Amino acid sequence: MRIIFIIFLVFTSNQAIDDLFQKSNEYYTNGDYQNAVNGYLDVLDSGFESSELYFNLGNSFYKLNNIPDSNFYYEKAKSISPNDEDILTNLIFAKNLRIDKIEILPTTQMQNFKLSILNLFSEKGWAISLISLIWFMSFTFIFYIISKDSKFKRLFFTISIVLMILSSLTLFINLEKKKLNTIKYAIVYDKEIEVWSEPNNISELKFLLHEGTKVKQLDVIEDWVNIQLENGTLGWIQSSSLRVLD
Repeated sequence: MRIIFIIFLVFTSNQAIDDLFQKSNEYYTNGDYQNAVNGYLDVLDSGFESSELYFNLGNSFYKLNNIPDSNFYYEKAKSISPNDEDILTNLIFAKNLRIDKIEILPTTQMQNFKLSILNLFSEKGWAISLISLIWFMSFTFIFYIISKDSKFKRLFFTISIVLMILSSLTLFINLEKKKLNTIKYAIVYDKEIEVWSEPNNISELKFLLHEGTKVKQLDVIEDWVNIQLENGTLGWIQSSSLRVLD
C-alpha cells in the first residue's frame, strides 16, 4: 500500500510540473515573458531540468532583453544538447547582445574533430553507451563459450572483439568528456566589471568586461577569480560578478 502511495505522489508531482511547464509555454506564446520566466524557474526549483527547459528560459530572458540570463540559460541548454541547431542559433543571437566582442582563438581540424566526437552525447550519454557496450560484449562472449557450432563460435568471438574495441574507445571518450566537464565556465552578471592583473584592486587595471560575457575560471583566491577569455587573455575579477555554469 505504501509503494502505491509513493507511486501516486510521484505521478501527481510529475503531472503538476508538466502542467506548470505547459502554462509557462502559454505565457511565452502570449508574450507574457516575465510570467513565463517565473513558471520555468518554478519548474527548475522542483528539481527538473532539461535542455528544453533551459532553452525556453533563454528565449524568455532574451525577449526581456536580459543579456546575462539569456546567455547563461542558452549555455546551460547547450551543455545538455551540444549539437541542437536551435540552441546554437539562439546562443549566437544572445552573444550579439553583449558589449564585449571577443574573437575566439583559432582551433585545428583535429581539435574540432575531437570536440565534435565528445559532443555527440552528454557525459551521461557516453556513460550509458559504455555500460551498454560492456553488457553486449559480455553476452556475446558467453554465447561464444556455450556455443557448440564452430560457425557461431567464430561469429560471437568476432563480435566480442569488435565490442571490446568499441568499449575501449568509448571508455577513452568518456574520460575525455569528464575532463572537459571539469573545466568551469561562468557568465559575467555585472553591468561592468574591472579586470586586474593580480587578485587585488591596487594592481594594474587591464581592461573592463560587461554583462553576458563568458569566461573560463582558472583559479580562485578568496573573493577573486582568475579568468581566461575566449581569445586567451587572462585577468582577475571579483567572484561576486560571476555566475558559474555548473
